[in-house]
Amino acid sequence: MTVWWRGFCFALIGGVLLTTGTAPRADMSVATASAQDRFWIMWERVDFVGRHCPGGAQCQKRRSYSSRPLDTSNTGFIYRLFGLRDGANRTGSLPRDHPEAPVICQKNQAALGLGFDPRALPRSEKGEVLRGISQLHLDLTTLKPPPGFDARFGGRLHKAFVARLSDAGIQVVPKDQLHLVPGQPTLNLYFSFSDLDDLCKYEYSVFASLTQEVLLTRDLRIKVAAGVWSHSTGSTAKGHQGTEADAILRVLEAFVRDHQQANAR
Repeated sequence: MTVWWRGFCFALIGGVLLTTGTAPRADMSVATASAQDRFWIMWERVDFVGRHCPGGAQCQKRRSYSSRPLDTSNTGFIYRLFGLRDGANRTGSLPRDHPEAPVICQKNQAALGLGFDPRALPRSEKGEVLRGISQLHLDLTTLKPPPGFDARFGGRLHKAFVARLSDAGIQVVPKDQLHLVPGQPTLNLYFSFSDLDDLCKYEYSVFASLTQEVLLTRDLRIKVAAGVWSHSTGSTAKGHQGTEADAILRVLEAFVRDHQQANAR
């Protein structure tokens, strides 16, 4: 099996040898560029799990690797394996990778690729998650009407949300277009009320949460939809006045307020 190394990222080819990238430059006043080649040997093991292995439709592959520096003076042989003649054109680019070469990166590869270490970034203020949002998905049409409201309860609130968000520069997109919006921001609203048969203790609550797609700093390969903004209110909230619809609309005003504050900075 063959392995190459460029910068700090291992990329493997199912063979035996690997070459490396360019060493740090010397004094910039020196006109002649320099390079240092290092070689590695990589061991690839492929375990097969499932039925009808290998090659069956229900067979899965699990790969593991072990690498060691290759200390050898026979560099001419190694160069010839890569199609070079005694390391000619050492200041040029390395040979192309084998088409079946998997890629294995060191733990700091995310920082190298991004240009910064995501784990070292300071945590943003809570409202920053709303910066740059100009589109989101929202659907209040299925809200269950509370006592005294007809079946148009959710539809009317939905229209009020769409109109207010539009005035704030935020477009509400349908579900089938959400995948086109970066981060797929979705404003979810949960409305509940107590048993209608016990009006003496009747209460209601509203909870809203904006979800977006996020990557985990500890592993940028993991992407999930996570709640990044929330607001709650209801009949027991301090200073609450008005109806259930008024409580829901206060969520809307809270979202617009926080969105404007984040985007005014």
